Amino acid sequence: MEDISNVSSEEELLQLRNEGNISEDEYEELRSAMRKSTKLDVEPPPAADKAKSKRKLGKIAFYLMLVGFALGPVCYLVFGCMIFPTSRPEHGPWLLLLGLPLEIAAFVMGVIGWPDVFAKATVVTVSVLLVLLVLFTV
Repeated sequence: MEDISNVSSEEELLQLRNEGNISEDEYEELRSAMRKSTKLDVEPPPAADKAKSKRKLGKIAFYLMLVGFALGPVCYLVFGCMIFPTSRPEHGPWLLLLGLPLEIAAFVMGVIGWPDVFAKATVVTVSVLLVLLVLFTV
């Protein structure tokens, strides 16, 4: 019998069977093994990987929200009080808006990673903060 380990297609396998190099049972066995290997190569990644990536995205969104929330007061303390102690107090509330782009990015990431608990908490918290911002600044 020839070495059939390098057979690459069902046509070649059929040709080997027709020539008598392999038996009918070997043909069926090799054909089913070939089909199983091609099915395994095309399978999508398992659902656990998707859930893991959603959880990671939810945590990133949550931490981004916290950084965006803390950025304004920290900048107000650093720039408004320590560096420029004689600055006018009207500039203080505007420094709180520095975290707004981070809050929006956290909201978007939270919506994308919605199945995660951290993502849901981020979306709800950012929504409430944005509503309060609009209510108190307009």
